[in-house]
Amino acid sequence: MTVGDVPAVYDIEQQSFPSGSWTMDAFYHELEKNEFGHYFVMTLDDQVIGYLGLWIVIDQAQITTVAIAETLRGCGYGQLLLEYVMNYARMTCEMMSLEVREENAAARHVYEKLGFSYGGLRRDYYGPGQDAKVMWVRLKNE
Repeated sequence: MTVGDVPAVYDIEQQSFPSGSWTMDAFYHELEKNEFGHYFVMTLDDQVIGYLGLWIVIDQAQITTVAIAETLRGCGYGQLLLEYVMNYARMTCEMMSLEVREENAAARHVYEKLGFSYGGLRRDYYGPGQDAKVMWVRLKNE
């Protein structure tokens, strides 16, 4: 992801998370000032159709945000993007984690398909009454 991608990413962010989206300034901050941040976009016909943010600290990767354009959900793009980022993180990280809305069964299905498993619950993570499941996957076999 580059600074030039932020407006398109922000549009997808607002479609995906209308009640609690990141601001444009948050994306700019992550790209320009967060030494732990690694941000990716997926394009189709030169248009941004998805994005994924990742923090890498020592040997742990944490997905901070991920979304695919509303009209293209369910087409496999999210899984492709996540697989790419998992391979990217696998070079230096042992584990990867993320939070997902408890009621987001479609996303949880993709994560489970890629080896993520339930690791705990964060109450009110997305706001009052909106819990998140924490999911983990081991990136390197021991």
